[in-house]
Amino acid sequence: MSETNLRIVAAAALLAVASCCTAPKACHFSDLPASADPAIVSRRVSEQFLRTRPERYCPPGYRGNGHTSKGYGGGKHVQYSVVSIWVNALECARLRGDKAMEEKLVRLYDDFLPGGSKNDLCSRPYHVDDTIFGSIPYQIYLFNGDRRCLAEGNRYADTQWTPPCEGTLKERHAAPLSVQKGFWDRGYTPQTRLWIDDMYMIIAIQSQAYRATGDRKYIERTAKEMCLYLDELQLKDGPAKGLFYHAPDVKYVWGRGDGWMAGGMTLVLKHLPEDSQYRPRIMEGYRMMMEALLKYQRADGKWSQLVDRPEDSRNWAESSCTAMFTYAFITGVKRGWLCPEKYGPAARKAWIALCDSLDEYANVPETCFGTGKRDNLQYYFDRPRVHGDPHGQAPMLWCAGALMEE
Repeated sequence: MSETNLRIVAAAALLAVASCCTAPKACHFSDLPASADPAIVSRRVSEQFLRTRPERYCPPGYRGNGHTSKGYGGGKHVQYSVVSIWVNALECARLRGDKAMEEKLVRLYDDFLPGGSKNDLCSRPYHVDDTIFGSIPYQIYLFNGDRRCLAEGNRYADTQWTPPCEGTLKERHAAPLSVQKGFWDRGYTPQTRLWIDDMYMIIAIQSQAYRATGDRKYIERTAKEMCLYLDELQLKDGPAKGLFYHAPDVKYVWGRGDGWMAGGMTLVLKHLPEDSQYRPRIMEGYRMMMEALLKYQRADGKWSQLVDRPEDSRNWAESSCTAMFTYAFITGVKRGWLCPEKYGPAARKAWIALCDSLDEYANVPETCFGTGKRDNLQYYFDRPRVHGDPHGQAPMLWCAGALMEE
């Protein structure tokens, strides 16, 4: 985006901020029922995570997605949604003051450090889904100052923003060298794919790098990347204005994909300095999306597998996107980005609905199976619905952490 366009967006965003509601920020979350107490829910979800190995995520009650026999990761790596559980379980333990849980989660990483017995299972830093692994050592460094963890986190964050290389060219779904170089020459990571799934993964590692090092380059380049995705994938008109297509060539508003974007915008806005040139553009995109989501929320408080088609009889209430959107609403209300009277009741309704759906092990039901992009409407309706999938477990912790934050 040009400097002139950024200034125009900044002026428009300032006007929007001036008209935003100023009611108490947390009033809708102060009297939640016991079943939706974020401290209790986060502890239960975290305990479920610790019942299994992170590279073989397969806790009690987990079923239905084809990974049940070997677990997510198959003993070969820690899958990106499991990484998100781990990082957010650590943060929730801190917010609860649960030192025992925090210590267990920290010690779990010891085997993955250089020289550890599981170090060969650390993900390679050349693909967005794998580079997010570095957010775990960063989180531990932020807790205890372990310099080994800082070095590991930096390796992932810095590799994501280096020129195209053999690693990026050999990764799955790798773009040709000319495409990767085109993105790199414009200041973007060569891992750029313009799939909406990507922006949470990129922001998760780069925002951690900024928090751990204080070096503003990490958060600024992430924000610039987000503006690219906003420009290329966010719908600019029509009934679903503000939502996102899965990819430029797949024009369906897939729930979890949009959830990654909602979570990514929320996460970058949490950490992006107020004077960043990119902040107004991202805030504009965030508010456009939240407005559209409010319109498409179902009567049961959840959102649909294809967000903009709630009346289609083939559609169904999907848990992972519901949790991701709920996180974006909760954070926006509590930080004053969204009007509490407008978004607070919707966030509360969705959170309670999610908590009421948990089974005895704190597994989230009705989560969409891992999904690549496909230009076929029925493909999205027919995706298997799985139980206890980490794609659903992780954003439950995002929500709980947002509720517990001051």
